[in-house]
Amino acid sequence: MQLLTTITLIYVAVLVLALAVSLAAILLYLVRISRALSEVDRVLGEAESNTARLADQIEAINGGLISAAEGLRSVDGHLAAADEGLSQVAGQLGIGQTVR
Repeated sequence: MQLLTTITLIYVAVLVLALAVSLAAILLYLVRISRALSEVDRVLGEAESNTARLADQIEAINGGLISAAEGLRSVDGHLAAADEGLSQVAGQLGIGQTVR
């Protein structure tokens, strides 16, 4: 009976030791992850402060691009109308096919 008790106590000690080592390793990785996330937070904060000035400029650029897009749509409509008119003239003159 003494042998069984000794073996059980050794087993429990090994089990507790293994659990302690595992928990220590988990703690180590959690500390490393915390440091990495702190670094990410710092860098993102810097990026936010560095790009804050761009908000007004981006809005101005976006407004300009919207105006350019509207102008290009207008040009597209005029070119389509000119193409249709020229196709009719070419058809009446019999000088070939239109390319589409």
